[in-house]
Amino acid sequence: MFLSLVRPLALATAMAAIVGIAAGASAQTSTGRIDVAIEDSTGGRVPGVLVELTGPINQTATTDARGEAHFLNLTVGTYGMKATLAGFKDWQNRNIPVSAGVSVPLAIKLGLTGTTENVTVTGEVPVLDNKKQTTAVTVSLDELQKVPTARDPWVVMQSAPGIVMDRVNVGGSESGQQAGFMGKGSGSNDTTWNVDGMPITDMSSLSSPFYYDFDMFQEMSVVTGGSDPKSATGGIQMNMMLKSGTNAFHGGGRGLFENEGMQSTNLPSDLQYLAGRTGKGDRTEQLTDWGGDLGGPVLKDRWWFWAAYGKQDIRVLKLAGVHDRTLLKNTSLKTQGQMSRALRGSFTYYSANKQKFGRDASTTRTQETTFDQDGPSKFYKGELNYVVGSNLFLIGRFAYVDSPFTFTPEGGLNANAYRDDARVWHGSYYYYSTKRPQDSVVVDGNYFKGNHELKFGFTWRKTEVHSVSQWPGSRIISRWRTYPNIRAQVTADYVADGSSKYMNFYVGDTITLKRATINAGVRYDRQSASILPSVEPALAGFENLFPEIVAPGMDDVLKQSAIQPRIGVTYSLDEARKTQLRGTYAMFTSQLGSSAATFMSLAQYRYAVFNAVDTNGNRVADPGELDRSRIISYSGFDPANPKTLTAINQVGSYSAPKTHELIVGVDHELMPNFGVSASFTYRYSYDFNWRPLIGTTSKDFVLGGTLTGTLPTGFDGTTGGSYSAPYYVVSDAAVERNPAGGTEYQTRQGYHQRYMGFEVSATKRMSKRWMARFGFSTNDWREYFTDPSKSIIDPTHIAGSWNQTQAGTIGPLIDGGAVVSAAGGSGKSGIYMVQPKYQFIANGAYQAPYGIDLGASFLVRQGYPMPWYQEISTGDAFTDRKRVLLVSDFVQDRLPAMSTLDVRIGKTFRFGPVSMNADLDIFNLFNSATPLGRQYDRGATGATGYTAVMEILQPRIMRVGVRMTF
Repeated sequence: MFLSLVRPLALATAMAAIVGIAAGASAQTSTGRIDVAIEDSTGGRVPGVLVELTGPINQTATTDARGEAHFLNLTVGTYGMKATLAGFKDWQNRNIPVSAGVSVPLAIKLGLTGTTENVTVTGEVPVLDNKKQTTAVTVSLDELQKVPTARDPWVVMQSAPGIVMDRVNVGGSESGQQAGFMGKGSGSNDTTWNVDGMPITDMSSLSSPFYYDFDMFQEMSVVTGGSDPKSATGGIQMNMMLKSGTNAFHGGGRGLFENEGMQSTNLPSDLQYLAGRTGKGDRTEQLTDWGGDLGGPVLKDRWWFWAAYGKQDIRVLKLAGVHDRTLLKNTSLKTQGQMSRALRGSFTYYSANKQKFGRDASTTRTQETTFDQDGPSKFYKGELNYVVGSNLFLIGRFAYVDSPFTFTPEGGLNANAYRDDARVWHGSYYYYSTKRPQDSVVVDGNYFKGNHELKFGFTWRKTEVHSVSQWPGSRIISRWRTYPNIRAQVTADYVADGSSKYMNFYVGDTITLKRATINAGVRYDRQSASILPSVEPALAGFENLFPEIVAPGMDDVLKQSAIQPRIGVTYSLDEARKTQLRGTYAMFTSQLGSSAATFMSLAQYRYAVFNAVDTNGNRVADPGELDRSRIISYSGFDPANPKTLTAINQVGSYSAPKTHELIVGVDHELMPNFGVSASFTYRYSYDFNWRPLIGTTSKDFVLGGTLTGTLPTGFDGTTGGSYSAPYYVVSDAAVERNPAGGTEYQTRQGYHQRYMGFEVSATKRMSKRWMARFGFSTNDWREYFTDPSKSIIDPTHIAGSWNQTQAGTIGPLIDGGAVVSAAGGSGKSGIYMVQPKYQFIANGAYQAPYGIDLGASFLVRQGYPMPWYQEISTGDAFTDRKRVLLVSDFVQDRLPAMSTLDVRIGKTFRFGPVSMNADLDIFNLFNSATPLGRQYDRGATGATGYTAVMEILQPRIMRVGVRMTF
């Protein structure tokens, strides 16, 4: 392992030295910077001033001929600075906050030596960043620790304007789950995850490979748009910065606790029948969160360390009485060394293991159908920073991520899985195992020349995925159709082995003028996805349909490249630089996943659906009960030639998906340490790729029937009215032309998306005993089918379900309709998201007298949509089950608005350098019971029948905690 780390890191450093140009300051998403400009009393620039920086990193620099000095790649935290030159008074500031991705511009005036030898500056550090290119939220250590939250990155993400989540985390009830979310005109598949400047995104699921210990973070930032050439996609960028060692020993510990006895009840009387044996609804049974960290010098001014350990135990009870327990164990180690004045390096190790018992517990997933999950995932990172002279800054990083995990159904692998007429699963569920290694090399740098800052960067990544999934028992999935009639899906074991490679370059220039700053750059990305060799075993009892498949590998099945221009301008309206206008333009491409090419493998997800009748009363379809005279529908193979070893899918004409983004905004420093901002964002996205049936158009679908009826009464008491919803099935002629149901990967012509959003934010840094952050957003994200003959194959309007006939699509297929995302996270299969018309967040903390700490967090947003549909068996050869949308507009009916208020009161006790905090947090203070999901399927029966509330906001709960820091 040591050699595997050293060799790529040495290569990265050598490449940086050979290139010898610089990379962008604005690209430092995990670090910050300070730009110093020194003048004398007449306004003339002063060269030769010695500037000393102290704090998490100690550095010195001398101002150049322009009177400027730059400190780049700074670990986030609070710094002190001193400027000295013979003949001038000393200048000093001991409180300079540095945040990730932010440039702190310090304009220093030196007075001639007089009667006062030294001057200690107490003025505030500017709030505005004149190099700003992004819309972003930076969450400081003060906010992370002093504002009551559920303590995970998805909760922090939720506090950024323009982001909507598929869940509400009340007091940690959803921690340990990866929330689904939508950004500003971007889905979660374009989100990038970064730890200490390294991309770690799981490129198979396009999500985070880790679950985190909140107290290991020094700071977090959420970037939602902008022209930074470092940005790989137009999606959300999550940047998490771990703590570090310094010259002072520091650390702490915490213990947090909540349980059933600290919880209220908010279950309405009309939902008691859903509440299992508790009668209380969704609950937190118990939560413990404990851990600690320690950092300090090994050799003062030369070598530092920091280490941490944390463990969370989260136990919840779902509405139907199903248990869900999560254990999160996190270990971190970071060591840094200053080898010389010009060279420093660091190494980071991070291990995160998630063990989950009862994953996906919900109203429709009984205990035996939930998963037990196990890991762990590990992260190794090396970094070197090198300063050449006073104008050239280079940084090289290497990381290796290993993230295996398994899902084992609690019902075991011998029982059969079935879904009853109420759409509730029983028996067991599928087994899943995966390994997802990845290697990354990142090189960045900066070069200063006059009023120019030249930029350059390079990234190389390689990721793989090795996965297998299998259904239990006889491999027959039974879905009741008015029991004892059953639709029986016979499913072969599925193996997916893929890989992907990513390479990008960017180059740019930052031009600093008197009041204006211009950032211009260009980025080049090349991505490719390949298939690795794999073997799928034959299915016992069905060998004629599902024989063994030996699938060879294929290199570069998909590859895409794009040149993306980026430009941004900021202009200060006043000499004091208290108000600035800004505008950015950027083009982005989407990211290819590690599994993106596996559709071309000979090894496909193979199944065949038969009619069956349960004659022996065991509730499932046994092999002997199948009507094998007719296959209702199938996928992944040609039933007439199941042993044919040829790919059923193909690659057609395609290109990289593209998004054009324009942002205009204004920032104003309202008072010291308090800034306000407003931004308007416009996005136009096109060249999406999809996989329609080969040689098939919408003319090949015939009317299968029409569903009629009356929509249910809304929450406001209004009657929904009648509906008439047609559905379509593929014609026999189309099946004869394409008997295997093969699809073609191609660009989706005649289709695009448009997003418009407006946001207002205000941030008050911690000073004068208080801090606060506010955000409001309104959003509109829609899709357009300008040529339905090319952009729609199956014209059936569906409710967010996967459609095999046009794979890669989701949503209602309504021209001008809202872009929809169906939640796919644990226990959230019944949640649908669209961008809310309004969303407001407010976080704040106040340090009252006598060591009393007060904090609050408030969120209110428009409710989720209620897409009434009916799931039916259509007889379509390729997509038998369809969720036919019964409403003409996906968002015409909505759940009530969701709001929640969390509060904290604490007391600080000080014993010399040690601080002890006793905290009491209360979540969902007003004990709201807002519905978060309903049963939208008209065909559902029983307790979870049509219109039944499936999930509500968890009740009010208290959390007690003790924290110690020194």
